[in-house]
Amino acid sequence: RGQRLAALVPRAARGGAGADNDESDEEPGEASLIDMLIKKSRTASELGITTLDWHQELYDDVPDGYRTAVEEGVDFVDVVAGSSAVELLRGSSMDVEPRYCLRVAPRPTLGLGFALKKSLVYEWSVLGPLKQSMKRLRIDMVEMLTLHSDGGRLAFPFWVYDAAAEAYDQGLCNKVAISHPNATPKAVRRIQEELLRRGVSLSCVIVHLSLLNRRAMDLLQECRSLGVQVLAQMPLGRDELASGRYTASNPTGGEISIPRFTLAQLQPLRPLHDALAKVAGKARARTERDAIDTTQVALQWVRSKGASPLCDVETEVNAKALAGCKGWDLSEEEVALLDSAAAEVEKTRPRGYRG
Repeated sequence: RGQRLAALVPRAARGGAGADNDESDEEPGEASLIDMLIKKSRTASELGITTLDWHQELYDDVPDGYRTAVEEGVDFVDVVAGSSAVELLRGSSMDVEPRYCLRVAPRPTLGLGFALKKSLVYEWSVLGPLKQSMKRLRIDMVEMLTLHSDGGRLAFPFWVYDAAAEAYDQGLCNKVAISHPNATPKAVRRIQEELLRRGVSLSCVIVHLSLLNRRAMDLLQECRSLGVQVLAQMPLGRDELASGRYTASNPTGGEISIPRFTLAQLQPLRPLHDALAKVAGKARARTERDAIDTTQVALQWVRSKGASPLCDVETEVNAKALAGCKGWDLSEEEVALLDSAAAEVEKTRPRGYRG
């Protein structure tokens, strides 16, 4: 290792182990302050855009909502390596260069991981897909390399961790993260240990979190204790039913169209939708921000739990709500009201439902 020329503090802030250099001439007090600032930066809440549902069959250019969000200062963009979104983003022309969170699903080695040369395994499983997408996006580095897996147990072969560390050492990424819908505190601790042994720190975990899916709350606490940032995928719930935009009294969400949902689907969510509307009214009066709506409140609830929402901004409504989260927060009373409503709705949801 040692290919990186970054200074001690910048490298550590990006999730590396440079702060442990025994040859550092820093005073103990200064080192402690640096460690504290690094940990705070990793757990800080920010706002992000997800592109997981962008398909070239639906779009021939990036959605207008994307441009709106980026122009409003939301520049953190989550994209899957090799997806249609890469091509759409490649063709977009904007003054702002996004900070990309690039998800790479390590390619299987078909049992040859132990037999092939290490460099070939690294290139095949992680580095190749990473570099190909970076080339398509016309960038030299991603803000975050995310090791992505969809099902089963959260675990990767040792060479995947080796490849992620190699990507960091080569300056291809600033941070290393993981993404899995069933991540557990135990699995996150194990992966943190695997990466630390290779001189890199786990900086972030991407989980599913919304007012209709609060299963990741224990994991949030664990990540906070480890100094690991959490990004919330689907912060408005499945089909955006946690946004409060589609309700039993307004099943079209204010659009002139055929209702997307039936009364049977929306009526059980009424306690939550009523709470969202009530909190939105309280927040508008308290902050004197007339643009606050239930979608914005749902996103702010995610932030109140210490997670950063990754919002789909295909629509202008979501883009404006996401950008509008800057500069204000929910009060403790408002968070408690939403927690209570979410708990009430959980009691009526079918067992095993994932919102």
